[in-house]
Amino acid sequence: MKKIGSSIAGLALAATAVFAAPAQANLVTNGGFETGDFSGWTQTGESDFNGVQCAGPGASVYAGNCSAYFGPFSSQGGIAQTIDVGSIGKTWTLAFAFMPDGGMPSSFTVSFGGKTLLSITDPVASDYVVYQFSGLTTAENMTLSFDFFDPVGFLSLDEVTVTSVPEPATTALMGAALAGLLLMRRRKAS
Repeated sequence: MKKIGSSIAGLALAATAVFAAPAQANLVTNGGFETGDFSGWTQTGESDFNGVQCAGPGASVYAGNCSAYFGPFSSQGGIAQTIDVGSIGKTWTLAFAFMPDGGMPSSFTVSFGGKTLLSITDPVASDYVVYQFSGLTTAENMTLSFDFFDPVGFLSLDEVTVTSVPEPATTALMGAALAGLLLMRRRKAS
């Protein structure tokens, strides 16, 4: 009987590992702005000096061929997208590359699911900086928004990704349930 118990424990561990490592697809539409425009995004606020630039002279691209730039000068402007994260209680990860130009005054704010994740006033000029945030989903659809203000230049954004996987406790529970089913099946076969 000890051998069956250790076999079941091994199967449960293997099942947990299989369920815990699903492929994580980017849930953001056009997160790298590779369409050459804001397809998949809704522009918000002032948008006269917002756009997408693709590789070429003077283009500031982090990954791929294109990136977005924002230069609202009289009030905030930006982009937003509602992300279908699937269900409540999943772990989400948001990552993006941001490049400030050092112009003052300027500001940059990131919100996801109604919660402000990052708010920077007068960021110092630098090359692209990659930011990453994680949390649990609170709804099946969560809105991701980026807001900018830069009357004297442009702030750049690229490579926006959101991934979502079930919480580890959920995958462990699925593995334990599978082990229980295998044990019941094994007993019936005996």
